[in-house]
Amino acid sequence: MPLSAVVYTSNESFAFLKLLMRKRFEGLAIKPYTLSFAHKQEAGVVRVRATELTPDTLTPLLADMVAKGEAVLASPADRDVRRAAYGDLIGEADRSRRIVNVQYASPTIVALAGEGTPFPVVSAVFGRYREVWNAFSDVELPEADIEALRHVRVADFKISCAATPFGTGAEGWVTLEMEQGRTEREIALFNGLVDFAFYCGTGAYTEEGLGQTRKVPPSRPK
Repeated sequence: MPLSAVVYTSNESFAFLKLLMRKRFEGLAIKPYTLSFAHKQEAGVVRVRATELTPDTLTPLLADMVAKGEAVLASPADRDVRRAAYGDLIGEADRSRRIVNVQYASPTIVALAGEGTPFPVVSAVFGRYREVWNAFSDVELPEADIEALRHVRVADFKISCAATPFGTGAEGWVTLEMEQGRTEREIALFNGLVDFAFYCGTGAYTEEGLGQTRKVPPSRPK
């Protein structure tokens, strides 16, 4: 069950958490968690969004930090505190909306033919979502289902390049559109994977803060 939590902590405690997670999952091509950048709130305090794609990947460590007085968890009312069952992400996804706006809130590097590119190429983006989904979900997405996503295109975008230690990334927003005439199942798959991106991030180095992704309101993003 994907879960997103928000923690207020110190830079030192966050750095230690990252080190623990890096060591624990060293060598895994697909990490079962993502971490945002540390966003400074006040003297000595940063806000971090942490997500886990399988149960108990991060939550025990966060609970331990809270118990030691090293962190405070945001309340369930925070917009970034969420959880969802894999089956529900697609089973309860919008079955009619063919157009969505997606914001890449941190630099996003998408691999295309083995090379990083600073633009969210649709086939690479959704191909990666499927890889991450199938690595951790109990509801497999067959290749035949993903074929439907060939009918998704970038209809509009505002992207700028941002330097990262891992290469140049894309930051900004895109409008994604599934062509007319697709089935409700195909549209639900499209929307469900966009919703899943909130948890898994987009592209590479999501455990280092890259690829933070969220769906934004239907009016054009600013």
